[in-house]
Amino acid sequence: MQFSCTQENLVQGLSIVSHVTSKNINLPVLGNVLIKAEKGGIHFHSTNLEISISCTVRGRVDVEGEYSVPAKLLFDYIALLPSGKVEFELKDSGLEIKSNGQETVFRGMPASEFPLLPKLTKNTTYQLKAGEVRQAISQVVFAASVSESRPELSGVACFFNAPGRPGKAALVATDSYRLAERVIDCKENEQPATIIVPSRAMSEIFRILSSYKDDLDSPESVGLSTTDNQLVVSYGSVELTSRLIEASFPDYQNIIPTSSNTDAVLNRQELIKAVKAASLFSRKEINDVHLELSPGANSCAIESSDEGTGKTKTVIGGEVTGQDNKIVLNFKYISDGLNALSSEKVKLATVSPMSPMLILPVGDDLDYKYLVMPIRQ
Repeated sequence: MQFSCTQENLVQGLSIVSHVTSKNINLPVLGNVLIKAEKGGIHFHSTNLEISISCTVRGRVDVEGEYSVPAKLLFDYIALLPSGKVEFELKDSGLEIKSNGQETVFRGMPASEFPLLPKLTKNTTYQLKAGEVRQAISQVVFAASVSESRPELSGVACFFNAPGRPGKAALVATDSYRLAERVIDCKENEQPATIIVPSRAMSEIFRILSSYKDDLDSPESVGLSTTDNQLVVSYGSVELTSRLIEASFPDYQNIIPTSSNTDAVLNRQELIKAVKAASLFSRKEINDVHLELSPGANSCAIESSDEGTGKTKTVIGGEVTGQDNKIVLNFKYISDGLNALSSEKVKLATVSPMSPMLILPVGDDLDYKYLVMPIRQ
């Protein structure tokens, strides 16, 4: 195997694939990246047996071949090289790399020891706008459960062309304490489908969609295909394959309130700071902050107290309508929802102290809902 490539292309490709490699005592090859030099370019492959990522970069191939080397070590080394041409040649001693007077040999493992990468037959492919998918993932993935006790809650559910929502794809995640939903556009003529993608795979998709350095190089669309309980994500020269979670996602729409007794439109940044201040004095095991909505005063009071540290209260002015209401929420859950938005103002909507609170964007066209369950006193 003998090929050459620019340092910039190598860094781009290796940064994409090296992230899913893992240390495994029984299968040390899982810490490697498989390099395939073919006439069509240089292909990098990595896998942890749950997620596989492949990426192709441009380069000159003089002798075709394949070899695997430690992924993180190779990426860290290539990132230190100056920009320009980097030459690779596979010899008996290992993979020799030359660049700008530097010569290094990487000792790796034969390609035959690398896990087989099956060729999957793609069924329906959903073409979505990459920018919308990237933003949607960032707004919902944090709400997925970190526990594996209920597998259906440990991923992000994707509903394509669901009944009553033609031409729409909804990304939803919940850990049963809070729920996030973002709706984006998809093609109406694509058949309805529901899949649950593991949250780690969703985070990797987000990282890949964010990996291109400038908008000019970024593909406009991303393809999501399902096959044999696998998800295949295609984005430019990058392809990610992940297992899907085989379970039924809860009928979440039944718990989203369709009306409210109290609505408050507040400045998002002011509310973020008030919640952060209250979090400093919340009870450690409970993480509770108390919100009091007062239509008469057009204000929202955010307070917390702890016998050991003290207490605090912040009053924010806004547009508050309906009836007086109080609710106790986990400060981390509120902060996550507020930080997922970019709008200047947010709307808080609730029915009663025992009912969930909705956090909604105001002043933009984002189809986004974030629901937080109250802490029962």
